[in-house]
This record gives sequence, C-alpha cells and structure tokens, in this order.
Amino acid sequence: MLKRSISFALCCAFAFASDPITVDSLFKPQYGIRSITTLSLLTTGNANSYRLYPELTIEGDQTVWNDTKQVSLNQTLMASILPSLDIIGSVGGSFAQKEYTHYANSAYISDNDWKFDSFWLGFVYSAPSIAGFIPQITAQTAIIQTEKVNEESKTFYFKSQSLQAALRSYSDPVVYSVYLGASLNQKRKFDNVGSLKYGDGFYGGVNLSIILSPKITLDMGAEHRFQTPQRLNGTKNSHLYSIPTLSVGTTYSINADTSISFSASAGGSSSAPDSIVSFSLWKKF
Repeated sequence: MLKRSISFALCCAFAFASDPITVDSLFKPQYGIRSITTLSLLTTGNANSYRLYPELTIEGDQTVWNDTKQVSLNQTLMASILPSLDIIGSVGGSFAQKEYTHYANSAYISDNDWKFDSFWLGFVYSAPSIAGFIPQITAQTAIIQTEKVNEESKTFYFKSQSLQAALRSYSDPVVYSVYLGASLNQKRKFDNVGSLKYGDGFYGGVNLSIILSPKITLDMGAEHRFQTPQRLNGTKNSHLYSIPTLSVGTTYSINADTSISFSASAGGSSSAPDSIVSFSLWKKF
C-alpha cells in the first residue's frame, strides 16, 4: 500500500487532542477548522475521582468512593493560523453517579452530580519532518475548571496546565505516534478542607493504527502515567499513583472529511479506572 493511495481520515485511540493521524496529515499542512466530539463512559470500583481531558488525571475529592460511573462529553475545535500552528480549544461536561457507605449508619448512598468540567485553550505546533518523523508539541491551560471536594463545588481559573511532545511516522501499513507529557496542577483553596494541591502527572505512551482497508483501521495504544502525591494544607495525604492503561479500538472513515472511532481501555493497577469506553466523531470543515 503506497502513501499516496491513502487519503482517508484515521485516528489513533486516545490521540492527544489533535487531528486523526493520517499519512496526509503527517506530511502535509492541515488547514481550516477541525472538530472532535467525544462521548466517554468511565467505570471504576476504586476510591478515586477522575478527569479525562486533556489526559487521565486523579482529582482531589476527599470522599472515599466505593464505585463510580461517569459519562463525559467533550467538544474540541482546532483552527489553523499558520501551516504549522493550530489553536485548540476544548470544553467539556460530565454526569457522575458515585456510591459510598455512610460512616454513621452504614447506608449505601448514591451521589449524582451533573457539572460543567472545564474549558481548555492552547496550541499545537508541528515541526518539519526529521528522518521520516514529524515532531509535534501540544500545550494547553485550563481557563476555567469546576471542581467538587467534600460536597463543596468551586470554580478555578488557570490552575492546570498540560504539555506533550510527540513523534509521528508511517511504516506500511502502520501509522504510529510515540509521546511524552506532563500535567501540572496549582494549589486550590476550598472553604471546607483548606489548601489542596493535586499531584502532577508525568507519562509516556504509544498509539498505532493498522490499516485494514481503505476505510477501516485497527487502533491500539499503551500508556503509563505516574502522578505525584496529593498535599492537603501542605501535608502529603496520598501515595505516588501508578496508572497504566491499554486501549484498543477501530476507526471508520465515512468520507475524506468525516470519520468515527470507537475505543475501549482497561486499567492495569488499582489506581487506574477499570474501563473507559469512548466514541468520537472527527469532522473537517
């Protein structure tokens, strides 16, 4: 299969807020506006609360949950301002059903929570090809975030940042991306618990898509993340989290401008979610 014969859109599972990885997008500048709409279902039986965008992160809720089921909807838009530079904006919301055992009467209680999660803004820079690899840097900051700790909801501004560096390439019939990244969190001030500093995350992984036909790909990914301990009022109150995940999925190209993808991931440690199932619609305008 020759590079010039591939003009369809294919995306790697859990690609970091960017265009689907295609042979065309590897070696040609992307123009115009692109949209990524993602619906995700997260389930876990551990005590943690999670956010999914821009990467999987454990949040700082002090409640010890027994079970969580969370549906998240995220809309990302990318607009090219230069051949190698895109502006990226993303907004998301979620519904979570969290269950816990009341400490006083041992009643099993469900807490249902609808909320606006965050609005992120940043850029994606793609450098010229080096020995067949396309370097790419993505940087984002959370303009606004809504978070809930011990039944207190509060809004924060510019408290989280994300940075990722990736190398993309193509080896018939595989398109792949290798990446390293970091997520940084600033202190939050809550009235009922005081100063809360989420752990910072450092991670690396690989995504690949195997071309099965001119319209269908098999997508796979593996990532390992470490998140530093959380601090409450300056005192460490969690351990170093190890969060490995494996994902598999498929992408179907409807036409040159539209594709849909499905992916499912499983956690490899007690700190990771049990599963995340995602559906995405990719659209170029």
